[in-house]
Amino acid sequence: MLAAIGGLTLRNWYNAPEFFWRARQALNQAKGDPLCLHASVFSHGGLYFSFSVWHDIEAMLTFAQSGPHRRVLAVSERLAISHGFHNFPCIAVPTQQQALLMWKEHSGASN
Repeated sequence: MLAAIGGLTLRNWYNAPEFFWRARQALNQAKGDPLCLHASVFSHGGLYFSFSVWHDIEAMLTFAQSGPHRRVLAVSERLAISHGFHNFPCIAVPTQQQALLMWKEHSGASN
């Protein structure tokens, strides 16, 4: 399995409606994928996070390059500032806290 977590902030408050609409579409895409074992979005420490767990890297890459997720990537630089994404192998679905710890260790974020 492969887990993926990333954090971002919005560039401007007025980007919120478009960002959240697009993020919801991508979340629904992930949740509808039979090879996605977990998908969620949450806020923590002033950042918005996406967290997903995939059967394998091919499943994650297929998702990332298709449908609503591909479309949100196309406009993400205009809407948000990325604070890093991290992928890591796992043998079970990590908790949100475990995923955040992995992200902090590999993104250079302060605790």
